[in-house]
Amino acid sequence: MEQLITVATFNERAPADHIAARLREAGLAAEVYDESNEQKWKLYNFHPRAHMRVRVHSTEESRALALLDEWQGAEPAISQAIKCPECGSSRVEFPQFSRRTIMGALPAALAATGVIAQEYYCESCHFTWPAETKPEPELDALNWSKGAKVP
Repeated sequence: MEQLITVATFNERAPADHIAARLREAGLAAEVYDESNEQKWKLYNFHPRAHMRVRVHSTEESRALALLDEWQGAEPAISQAIKCPECGSSRVEFPQFSRRTIMGALPAALAATGVIAQEYYCESCHFTWPAETKPEPELDALNWSKGAKVP
């Protein structure tokens, strides 16, 4: 039995459908998998992210990735793909908790209450990063926030 591999991950369905259609036109058996219900009910994440996955058979993974790299500049939908800032892979999960064991439910419940932060997780290099980044304050020569008042 062949395994399906994620080659692109999106927050929206439209770009995922478009990329899957382009891969099918190129002769690959691509599908779009919607993980939003799994995120909602298994991981208590009621605002899914990175839940639209374009998947191909494992034997076609390298060809699909090569096509996506080739289309990078010409295909605007590819720019909407979520990619790991560390390795560039689009095999990304949100939130970072396991979907394969019951033990993933405990940290997911804690994250739903705000005790643990929900982060993106790269399946390729295991890097995690925050869903939203806060802007860094502008610093002065002493690395203090500019405009900070000293008593």
